[in-house]
Amino acid sequence: MIKKIVVLTINYSLKPLFYIMLKLFNTVVIFRFGNSLGDQVYMSSVLREINIKKKKNIILFTNFDQFYKNNPRIKILIKSTHGTIVSFLLNSMTGKMIMNFNSIHSNKSNKHFLYYHKKNIHIAQAMSEHFSLDLDYNDLKNELFLTEKEKKYFSAKMALPEKYSLIHSQSKQSFTKNKEWKREGMQDIINHFNNINWIQIGKSEEPKLKNCNFFFDLPLRELAFLISKCDFIVCYEGFFNHLASCFNKKTFLIHTGFLPIQSFKYSNNIIIHNNNKIRCHPCYDLICDEHQENVKQNINSEFVLKKIKNNLNP
Repeated sequence: MIKKIVVLTINYSLKPLFYIMLKLFNTVVIFRFGNSLGDQVYMSSVLREINIKKKKNIILFTNFDQFYKNNPRIKILIKSTHGTIVSFLLNSMTGKMIMNFNSIHSNKSNKHFLYYHKKNIHIAQAMSEHFSLDLDYNDLKNELFLTEKEKKYFSAKMALPEKYSLIHSQSKQSFTKNKEWKREGMQDIINHFNNINWIQIGKSEEPKLKNCNFFFDLPLRELAFLISKCDFIVCYEGFFNHLASCFNKKTFLIHTGFLPIQSFKYSNNIIIHNNNKIRCHPCYDLICDEHQENVKQNINSEFVLKKIKNNLNP
């Protein structure tokens, strides 16, 4: 009862005042609170569109402010988290000028929220199509801005080889296992292309690959620098793909058919898939034993190695 009274008070007193001020300064408020790093990265493409194309000033509230330091699209950057008074106020005042970057269909069932959206759209569009801004999603470009000082510091700290490529052994398991191919296949890539300086990225608790160096558990901006300097990256659909697009890095993306290709595709992607033989493509189910078995049967190492070999050179 008390919560309802507070919300009504905000909606009929504070909200109109805030909206007048935002309109006066041609400003919108965007907020995103959550643990998904990929969401934070591809949100940058939407903010870019709002600022450059729609000429709006942006106040951004996020729990991962590291992604948005030095970002010229952001007028004011504020770090905040879910469950705070700030997040309560923002959620209470959502509307045409205060918007939550989140799918309106999130947490509906054991299916990925894209299942409930229009088909064949990018995930960034699914997270923001409720915005009242008539955005153009045809030229999405993720962004992360490193300063020259950061680049020099990271370069000295990491002592990277002149040429190297990146790989990881495992997709994010806490959300779904249906983006996963197989660890042995990732090892086959390293073994086959043994003339390449391979660096494995990800978390230290993930399975370690052989014949490569390791940069585990990196702070976000250090990881961004590492990706910005690599020759190419081999990864699954997810955070590393979104981050690599910030620097237009060639990305060999092993796609298991969990989501439609259009939902995560960028111009720098070379997508390795055999979706015509994946019976449930696109699967959408967060838990699906049939999908995992189908992937093992229809995507083998020889198939993946051939795709990489044919696209290694520009």
